[in-house]
Amino acid sequence: MTDSVLDALASEQAIRALIFRYCRGVDRLDWELVASVFWPDAKLTYGVDQTPEQFIAGAKVGLPLYALTQHAVSNVLVEIDGDSGRGEAYCLARHRSAAKDGAPAQDFLWGGRYVDRYERRSGEWRISRRGVVHEWTKLEPVEGVWPNAAAFTQGRRDRSDIVYQKDF
Repeated sequence: MTDSVLDALASEQAIRALIFRYCRGVDRLDWELVASVFWPDAKLTYGVDQTPEQFIAGAKVGLPLYALTQHAVSNVLVEIDGDSGRGEAYCLARHRSAAKDGAPAQDFLWGGRYVDRYERRSGEWRISRRGVVHEWTKLEPVEGVWPNAAAFTQGRRDRSDIVYQKDF
């Protein structure tokens, strides 16, 4: 394998890791991790244009209102050209609101895509531009829970989650 092929493969892997770290960060409310995937001067369009700092400030207010979120990405396509790249990742995100006022919990399902530009600066890949594309949404009442769920380790929305535990 040539050095250029190896570099392209390593670059694609590094970029995929950015996308997955973003999902972990928003689901675990780990704002330092979310910030680490974007260049500070990146332009993000989540409905409106904003900086990573503005996006994180809004997410810090909005995402904790949900009982849980889970972002799953697929169909990740990355194209590398030297120290820049473009990519697309499909996203299915679940946002669960807690039950209240006698109404059941509710799941807000969101289907869309992240369309990104990447830059490698000083050997490090990060997102320099993100456009979030909305495809569909659906609201569903949560009508029941699996009775065996309590036997499993429960996800946490902070750094006490099992994924952060070094001794696991």
